[in-house]
Amino acid sequence: MEAAAALATGIVLAASAGLRAFLPVFAAALGARFLGMPVPDYLAWIASPATLIIFGAATVFEILGDKIPVVDNALDAIQSVTKPLLAALAATPFIFQFAPEHAAALGLAVGVPLALGVHAAKATVRAGSTATTAGAVNPLLSVVEDALVIVAVVLAFVLPLLALLLTALLLGQLVRAARAVWRRRVASRPPAA
Repeated sequence: MEAAAALATGIVLAASAGLRAFLPVFAAALGARFLGMPVPDYLAWIASPATLIIFGAATVFEILGDKIPVVDNALDAIQSVTKPLLAALAATPFIFQFAPEHAAALGLAVGVPLALGVHAAKATVRAGSTATTAGAVNPLLSVVEDALVIVAVVLAFVLPLLALLLTALLLGQLVRAARAVWRRRVASRPPAA
């Protein structure tokens, strides 16, 4: 994989981890195992069968759990910590192809803020959905998020530069939606006495 494509793939997987923590890491593990993607020695474990099973199971549990009201909010709270770390893990093998000597540092520098930003915007939209629909629309939002992440991950491997462009456009839309929810929440607050 050429350097620009590898970097684009890493960025897309890191951003995707802000919506689904485990799917991008599972995809990176599959890439390392079955596509022969080079990984740093300290991440060689990512291509092991046990790792694939663990990340595969975690992906399934996360996707299913996110469809259950209350559980989805608990996942969001827990994943405020795990998503940034998993984003860095998903990005690092690809950034390794771009800059082996700085892969871990760049993985953290790229993955953590991207995942945190996406997660914060998603959580804001979800909070607005919960407040206005009592959580009834959250499972539908979850399915849309699943589809977006799956498409982003597939495109990241097949057409990484296009995936990066589409991810940037979708992030812009997500931020706009989060801002709209935030403005409505602020506008609906009673004035301070």
